[in-house]
Amino acid sequence: MQPIGIIGGSGFYDLLEDAEVFIHDNAYGRSSEIYKGTIDGYPVYFLPRHGPNHSIIVPRINYRANMEAFKELGVQRIIATNSVGALNPDIPLGDLVIPDDFFDMTKRSPYSMYDNTTVAYHISMSPAYCPVVRKALIDAANIVKPGHVWDHANLVVTEGLHYETQLEDKIFRSLGIDLVGMTTLPEAIFARELAMCYAHICLPNNYCLGVEIDADELPVLLKDGVENFKKVIRIAVKTLAEQEDEDCVCKHALDHAILAKQ
Repeated sequence: MQPIGIIGGSGFYDLLEDAEVFIHDNAYGRSSEIYKGTIDGYPVYFLPRHGPNHSIIVPRINYRANMEAFKELGVQRIIATNSVGALNPDIPLGDLVIPDDFFDMTKRSPYSMYDNTTVAYHISMSPAYCPVVRKALIDAANIVKPGHVWDHANLVVTEGLHYETQLEDKIFRSLGIDLVGMTTLPEAIFARELAMCYAHICLPNNYCLGVEIDADELPVLLKDGVENFKKVIRIAVKTLAEQEDEDCVCKHALDHAILAKQ
């Protein structure tokens, strides 16, 4: 049975049974800590992208090492979680959102798994996320929080660490963008470059609209969000494990890629 990869923050460790922690060294360096275990008997690898003590800030995450680690560990499908800001005022804070497209505003280097190689694959990012993993997340979210699930949303990923200016948010909203975050990319791109499946579920925890959230409300929102994420992941892992042989575009990302010699 293929293990399923999970990427998230702190608060997910109790999901795993018989967890063992290790760091995976590969051609791209050292990964973040990885926890090997099971969820209801299904094999999983959980990777907290910021490390167990949240000590790895966004620009210092070794995304290539993390994705290569999953690839070498036999992971085919990846579920990721993110806390994001809401640009769309119709999306209530605390709802569960499964984006279906993104706009890349990051400046991170390296830009590809194929940087500094003799060949490069130009892969398609349409659709932006794996349809099989997205459906598993959507179905699970509708079980966990019915009536509070958004299965269509556009996400802009910015460099950070600062938040966006009012003008930037205004421009993003004019482009029809619903959410803004910092960590989905280049994860999604690197996964596709390695022919792995990737999709993520988001928790909007603030409005990027000049609307302040009560300081006492945020910790409760985040705690509830993590608990909902864990419930969704448990259901989605079972679904994906049972659909291990289902085909998708991600698995064939390199079949039709344009190979360019550098």
